[in-house]
Amino acid sequence: MEGLFQAKKLIDDAESIFVLASKNSGVDGLGSALSLSYTLNNIGKIVNFFPEQIPKKYSPLLPLKAIPEEFVISVKGKEISELYYEKENQILNIFLSSRNAKIKKQDIKFTTPQERNIARQESDLLITIGVERLEELGDFYEKNFKFFYQTPILNIDNELLNNKFGNTNLIFNNLPIAVILTKLINAFQKEPNENIKTWLMAGIIEFSQKREINQEVLESISDLTKKDLNYQKIINFFNAKEESNQTKLLEIALQKLALFKSKHLPFIYITKKDFENSCSAPKDLGFVLEKLINKFFRFSSFLLLWETSTPNNDIKGVFYSSNNNTVKKISNHFSGERKGKGVLFAMKERDIDKAKEKILEVI
Repeated sequence: MEGLFQAKKLIDDAESIFVLASKNSGVDGLGSALSLSYTLNNIGKIVNFFPEQIPKKYSPLLPLKAIPEEFVISVKGKEISELYYEKENQILNIFLSSRNAKIKKQDIKFTTPQERNIARQESDLLITIGVERLEELGDFYEKNFKFFYQTPILNIDNELLNNKFGNTNLIFNNLPIAVILTKLINAFQKEPNENIKTWLMAGIIEFSQKREINQEVLESISDLTKKDLNYQKIINFFNAKEESNQTKLLEIALQKLALFKSKHLPFIYITKKDFENSCSAPKDLGFVLEKLINKFFRFSSFLLLWETSTPNNDIKGVFYSSNNNTVKKISNHFSGERKGKGVLFAMKERDIDKAKEKILEVI
């Protein structure tokens, strides 16, 4: 991705960083900004964040307070393998062990809330996330006008109308901001925690609800689903909170979302064990399919396969596509029943890999 190396170098060279998002940003902007802030904290940077309060409507998914007002101990460049503490009268002893090297005094940084406030005015780098114009930052920009012209700016956005006010501008209008941030975060070779992955996926989903997604976005979705995410939090946010066997099956489906890269085709395979674990049945797949296509992602094509409980354990499937010719091919080849942009079909196959091969040959 063009500009990624330069962006990483700006961050590497900075000790104190201010991450700013527009108050009007959605989940993609705010979640991405939070993800970057937490990552920077994890690699030992002093981080400030704007806005100080996240809108309450995002509270089921995002923390209301971006940067907690807490005393922070940062350990730079070491992989912590063990952490524990002991209380001795009025003294708290914290013990840290590193897997890859001995921790030295210079590796440890102590930051107080007061120092964080000072760092706000002494930041080495400003990073704007999803900010088209600096004026979108409102009073904060007006009151700190000089600050913005005395400090290097890394500007990250996905709008072509962005004013490109940064020293470095990462502007990609066909991608969710979360995809841009995923690539930047991965450049630090720091495994994101569950919250960061969850916020990034939520940002991709918000973007995908409005625009048809391309191969690069599909690959990011596939990569994130291979990792630990809080799927329940995502489902509750985008699909009003409810407990049911159907939502449990939807969670399993999201976890199993994969990609045929050669065909740009996302697919899911549900086993009999998955139905048992969610206490659901094949009839509940209609709910799953509707949510995936209409509520979470605007896939141009999608394949859902499931294992049946027939004597032969045949595999059934639904193929959905905006390409009518491809739907017709699947329908004709497997004697399927067409419904709108989709086709329901059955295969005399028990091996999922062979089933997938046959489908790929047709499309």
